[in-house]
Amino acid sequence: MFTVETQIEIDSQPEGVFSFLDDPRNHVKITPGLINVSSVEALPNGGKRAEYRYKLAGVTLVGSVEDIERSPPGCLTQALSGAIDGTITYDLDGTETGTLLRYEAEYDIPGTVIDTVLAPVASAYNRREAEATLENLKTFLEN
Repeated sequence: MFTVETQIEIDSQPEGVFSFLDDPRNHVKITPGLINVSSVEALPNGGKRAEYRYKLAGVTLVGSVEDIERSPPGCLTQALSGAIDGTITYDLDGTETGTLLRYEAEYDIPGTVIDTVLAPVASAYNRREAEATLENLKTFLEN
């Protein structure tokens, strides 16, 4: 099990940040390695379920993501299943100038990737991916 935690301040109100994160198709715009998101469907809880394709260390992984907790505009938790099992949580707090976004992901990386990339390298790679995702989100929303 890998855990990644990081945070960033974004000069955009929590409602706007949450709205952007709430559409799975937007994650392709900000997440390095995410190839595509498809088959987006609405859930009774107001959330979404979607299929994704993600490239990690040269290996293409296919799975689904589903919103399992939503408290707009303060929290969004998504469950990953398929090639990667785990959760991603976005906690958003309003600040004087926008939003403090805390990102936490817990997941298992498939053995095929671990065989290809040593665990410490994979962990550092995923931390960089998470940090790049938040930096891309900040750039996207502030421009």
